[in-house]
Amino acid sequence: MISRRSRTVSAAAALFTAVALGVPAAAQAAAPDGSGATTAAAPTVTPVGAGTAAGATAVTLPTGDRVVVGTGAESGVAVDSGSGGSDAFANFTVGGDRYVIPSEAAPYAGRLLDPSLFDVTKLAAAAPDAAAHIPVQLQFAAGVTPTAPAGVTFTSVTGQNATGYLTPGSGKAFAQGLRDSIKADLAAGKPAGTGALFGGLTSMAALGTAAPAQPHYPLHILQVNTLDGTGAPSNTMVILLDTDNIRAFNGQIASYQGIAKVAVPAGNYAAISLDFVFNAQAGTVRTNFVSEDGITVPATGPVPPATVDERTATSPITFTTQKPSTEASGLVQVIRVDPNGVGGGLGAFTGAGQSVYVSPEAKPATGALNFSVNWVGQSPATAASSYRYNLGLIADQISANQSYAPADSSLATLHHTFSLDPAFGTNLPSIGSGFVDPYGYSLSMLPTTGDSATEYVTGGLDWLTQASLPALPNSSPTGPPAFAVLGDDARPYTAGQSVTRNWGQAPIAPNFGRHAAGASLFNCQACVGAGNMNVTVGMLGDSNRDTSGLDFGAVGSSQLYWNGTLVSSDTGHFGYALQNIPAGPATVRTVFDFDRSATGISQSTKTHTDVTIPYSGQSDPRLALPAAVPCPAAASASPQAAPCQILPALTLNYQLNGLDNRNTSHSPVQTLVLSVGHVSYGDYGSHAAINSAKVSVSYDNGATWKDVPTYGLAGTYAAYWANPKAGSPVELRVTATDCLGGSITQTVTNPYTVGVTS
Repeated sequence: MISRRSRTVSAAAALFTAVALGVPAAAQAAAPDGSGATTAAAPTVTPVGAGTAAGATAVTLPTGDRVVVGTGAESGVAVDSGSGGSDAFANFTVGGDRYVIPSEAAPYAGRLLDPSLFDVTKLAAAAPDAAAHIPVQLQFAAGVTPTAPAGVTFTSVTGQNATGYLTPGSGKAFAQGLRDSIKADLAAGKPAGTGALFGGLTSMAALGTAAPAQPHYPLHILQVNTLDGTGAPSNTMVILLDTDNIRAFNGQIASYQGIAKVAVPAGNYAAISLDFVFNAQAGTVRTNFVSEDGITVPATGPVPPATVDERTATSPITFTTQKPSTEASGLVQVIRVDPNGVGGGLGAFTGAGQSVYVSPEAKPATGALNFSVNWVGQSPATAASSYRYNLGLIADQISANQSYAPADSSLATLHHTFSLDPAFGTNLPSIGSGFVDPYGYSLSMLPTTGDSATEYVTGGLDWLTQASLPALPNSSPTGPPAFAVLGDDARPYTAGQSVTRNWGQAPIAPNFGRHAAGASLFNCQACVGAGNMNVTVGMLGDSNRDTSGLDFGAVGSSQLYWNGTLVSSDTGHFGYALQNIPAGPATVRTVFDFDRSATGISQSTKTHTDVTIPYSGQSDPRLALPAAVPCPAAASASPQAAPCQILPALTLNYQLNGLDNRNTSHSPVQTLVLSVGHVSYGDYGSHAAINSAKVSVSYDNGATWKDVPTYGLAGTYAAYWANPKAGSPVELRVTATDCLGGSITQTVTNPYTVGVTS
């Protein structure tokens, strides 16, 4: 959903997806790692970063809005608009790609603005240059001298064609230019999107965009007539789906002055549309959501036109809460499902003060309908303590009555507290939870009002949470982003349940984690299936075993060894995907080095993680990945044909005792409770015995190390050491092994701050 923070942070400049360097995967053999092992065969290796099946991704839209996108069968999306950013968004998936279109671009999307500009799947897959340019191609009307639209810098002009780029910083000017055009249309008494755009622009698309491929079916021309809330012709975005077989046709069309024409196969169709209604200042005040089923395209004879009429959107969505609250954000989503279980549809992200109206829709005779609503209400500023309602519903039809008043007794309570780096100063994090349905999840990340946050969420649904760490005081809206996000796993909450979770307790270190059996920011982080394997480390973890996250301002390097031979060496990635792994046992070693110091943080500034994973090459039902967790390794095969198995990757969990909420220790002696285990999902994962654990500290930036007293067994250990004087550096190193031959060594620079002894 919408993350409505009061700050603007550009993210595309540091998408953690630098081009792989060093030894190319295709070489499949290089320097040995010292073990003396050789390999006759090695898999094809692809570094994991933004846009890959195993990674979460942050991208920046041409309007400057940042989008965090998850991947997999239960992927999620969070949209973060800073000050002056977009106030509402459309969200849909077509052809396997996800699109997020800001409200000010919607009247032009599919006509003057190609949807490729808002294809967050392809934006994520593209590796931006150091300046985070968003390259575009433009066309202008005959006789018009091409002039760069607001926010766009031209790189070439040939006749009526031009190329250029936007940046995360200039995107805000582009968005304002769109709003100015909408204001001009409304002032002239015309529908938004009717007038000329940017002095005669006829097309703007992502650079290199080609005409879409056509389906291999006989096609028929369907005319879709669109009417606004007054019955006048409208400029509207419509998702058209073949309800017999969504794979045959699922596309976005755009009407202009009330008409859209599209070539489609014969069949039965549904149209789902949304129209943003603007005030005179081009602010979004209302969203009309229309679902029209029963459209028929015959195989022979004339094709009757279809009509999408916003006057049928007669049902306002309202929520009434027992304690006072005001709407802060919302999501409405309609997914139409064909008889094969394939779904497609449209979602609308809305902001404070925006009303949403929907058209009633009965449960379809064939296939299914998935209607979901997420409403977030914020307590008044005068409340003794801040709270937030986060309410959700899932239905198989759209009823005429969309007024809801859940009792507090039907809700669960989530208490969030934070342990934050002192470098953040008085800046506050953003946090929010979203519920998971069969088609993904969306989050409403809103700023906290203090060092804690309370959410009342609908009981009976599976919820997950994401927290965005604060901006640093010296963050630049056009420089490298200081943007980091932490996430937990989806889990069910029941009415009356109360849960407390502390976010960000030091050290903030990479991990594989021990997870619930549900959706999360990442998919399975270490799995094998369908002859493929993936190893993806969560760059950021905290004291919770299931926390995983990413810092999009970090830099780093990584290496992958297969049976002792280096097969890939890269910069700017956080994992590896291995295709066509040879049969039989193997040993996989990954090394990850992350440096976050350039973002200005003072804690967990650098980490080094070296993990050796033994792979048996055999099937083990105790390692079977639960079906609710997406498996990147087997993504190309059906679950029945390619079961996914969890690898026995070691993972660490730290509990540094006595830290305050700034991750500062005031004790002369620091104690650590260390948990060593294997990556797991629910009850599934390796339970191999842990053989050993050793803890070392350095007080001279790693020049010398001291092993400290460490006691325990079976994966649980306690260690302690003397803290140096206040403000002095500390470096922490942990090494652990298991009975399978697996090992992990992790070093954290400045894991916490040494304060004045109390």
